[in-house]
Amino acid sequence: MQLLIRFTYPLVLIIVFTVFFFAGLDGPIVIDYDEGVYAEVSREMYLGGEILIPRLNDSDFFEKPPLLYWLQMLGYDLFGITSLGARAGNALCGLLLVLVVYFGARRPLGDRTALYAALILGSSIISVYLARIAMTDMALTLFLTLCLTISWRGVERELQQRSGAPLFWLGCLFAGLAMLSKGAIGALFPLLTAVCYLFSIRRPGLLWKQSWLLPGGSILILVGFSWYLGLGFFHPEGFSFMRELFVEHHLSRFTAPMEGHSGPFYFYLIVLLVGFAPWFAFLPQALTTAPLTNHQAPADRFLRLFVIFSGLVFIFFSVAATKLPNYILPALPGLAVALAVLFNRDQEAAHPIWRWSAWLSATTILVLGLLFLAVPVVFPYLHEMLGKDARKAPILAEGARLGWSPWLLGAVFLVSAYLVFRVRAQRQRRVLFETLLVVSLLISGALLHIGIPFFDRLMNAPLARIARLADDLSPETEKIVLYAIDDRPSINFVSGRFTDRLAERDHQRLPDLFPPSAKRVGITTVYYRQRLHSLGIATDELARDGGYVLFRIATQTMSDSSANETHQETVEQKR
Repeated sequence: MQLLIRFTYPLVLIIVFTVFFFAGLDGPIVIDYDEGVYAEVSREMYLGGEILIPRLNDSDFFEKPPLLYWLQMLGYDLFGITSLGARAGNALCGLLLVLVVYFGARRPLGDRTALYAALILGSSIISVYLARIAMTDMALTLFLTLCLTISWRGVERELQQRSGAPLFWLGCLFAGLAMLSKGAIGALFPLLTAVCYLFSIRRPGLLWKQSWLLPGGSILILVGFSWYLGLGFFHPEGFSFMRELFVEHHLSRFTAPMEGHSGPFYFYLIVLLVGFAPWFAFLPQALTTAPLTNHQAPADRFLRLFVIFSGLVFIFFSVAATKLPNYILPALPGLAVALAVLFNRDQEAAHPIWRWSAWLSATTILVLGLLFLAVPVVFPYLHEMLGKDARKAPILAEGARLGWSPWLLGAVFLVSAYLVFRVRAQRQRRVLFETLLVVSLLISGALLHIGIPFFDRLMNAPLARIARLADDLSPETEKIVLYAIDDRPSINFVSGRFTDRLAERDHQRLPDLFPPSAKRVGITTVYYRQRLHSLGIATDELARDGGYVLFRIATQTMSDSSANETHQETVEQKR
């Protein structure tokens, strides 16, 4: 029976989360800004046969280390330069993360608790979204979790008077890969966790054990700094990139908000309340009742390690000035383990706090459902309500049809809230867990099959169609001009072209970008095209879609008066 369980549980996880993380992965266009920029950087590296120097729009780009780019280049080789190629490696990291949590927790916590932890983690909204959107956080979390679980086993062997050094070295290898995923935090978080954990179990001496420290540190440096050293030796400007990578995108992000991404200290509580629903409401109970003061049993030590790690991640990013929802992902495996321990205890869920937690969970889901139902009602007025900020989403001025998607999403969330309300007085923890799991899978599934396609149809697809048409209507050697448009690397990815960006204040330079010998095209929005006309710069509209306009400066457009109609027909056909 035990052998059957050990075979069945991983198989269930593989089947469920292969469907959740891979199904329809090639549907939505790459999402700006982050996913679009990573997909475009890897596209340029792939086509240029480059493995060391990341480039964006034909310029060096040192914002992130290259591991995600390498995964995407492998994806392009297997699936072509498509959304699927850009995302497949990241989705695989998501699937492996779920399995690592299961296999890592199985020995100390048991099969069922390990299964619970993997299901909680994999079904959460944040995990599903970040597994399907190509960003650096999923690979980072995978390698950090591997580092923790394997290093923990090394420490356990030492506690049993056996050699654990090779496992520690392997943990350092994964910390090095975490550095190649997202930089210095790949080593910082494991180091801080190791110090806190070993002091908490009264074995700090392991940190300075020569057979651990020297080989492990060497592996971490060789792997973690391999790309940095290779790039420094081979790049024409040497190690000058280190300033942009570490000072601007590490230290500066911590000390000051970048690109307007700021938030209060409790920012990640809100992120978890929404993105880790319906589980978040049970976290206070899971953490306050966990046997964290006892370090005699392996199960308690394992739980303590992951809670320490999750706490450090949460505190670090809460203190940091720059805040983005995806930053919290590395904390989720530890939170999932704590919740799994809570739900797999033998006692009944008799304390009133269980009912209050279920009530908070159901209320959160209910509010989200009502917000989705309010979208069709509020959408026609958003343009006026947001004022100048509405220019960032040109579709708001176009009166787009929303269809049934918001209503369907709202209905799914309302049904989910009802299910949680219904079991709030349930004393059997297993029944409560199963209900929450169904709800978690239901709302995550609705978001990935209804929510993301809805967002893509409304916000991304119109710009992608304009970008493809820009590629069709201009010579292959010409760049596409972007006027008064936020950074949109998806245009480069979809069109396969480089771009010239021009800010609104530089409108006088716009005619210079359209010389008589070049049949260049530009992309702007309806609002800014009207602004150009008011400034005395005449343009010819070649196509319009979702608030975006494909244009040429009037003196360079086709003289045939029927050209615009032909181009518009082309847009309709591409739709």
